[in-house]
Amino acid sequence: MKTIRTFFAVLLFGSLLAGCAAASSESPATPFAESMKGYELYSWQDGNTWKFSLITGTNREKSLDEIKSADVVLSGVEALEAALQQMPAGQYITWSSRATLSFPPEDIRDQVEQACKDQGLILNVAS
Repeated sequence: MKTIRTFFAVLLFGSLLAGCAAASSESPATPFAESMKGYELYSWQDGNTWKFSLITGTNREKSLDEIKSADVVLSGVEALEAALQQMPAGQYITWSSRATLSFPPEDIRDQVEQACKDQGLILNVAS
């Protein structure tokens, strides 16, 4: 009887380990998953650098602290383009501005619009 219990305990433990191994061998998730409400893009100039925040869309207005939080800020258009390349195609992005935030010059806006188009993202600029 003790042998049977040991056998089942080892079998259960082995099954748990196999399940964990299968889960960890899957491809890693992309930093930007599909979002039912799309993404929100904000921009502002800091010295000579344009900064951007790309945040998961929600039904509520984001605070400036959330928008300018260090973990979501992208410095420069190249960093934004790299982030856009990691987003799944078909996602909606709403680019907004408000107090202390602004849109960059037209050449940078064109560059961002082209990056979105190349990635299959749907960009809406809310002016």
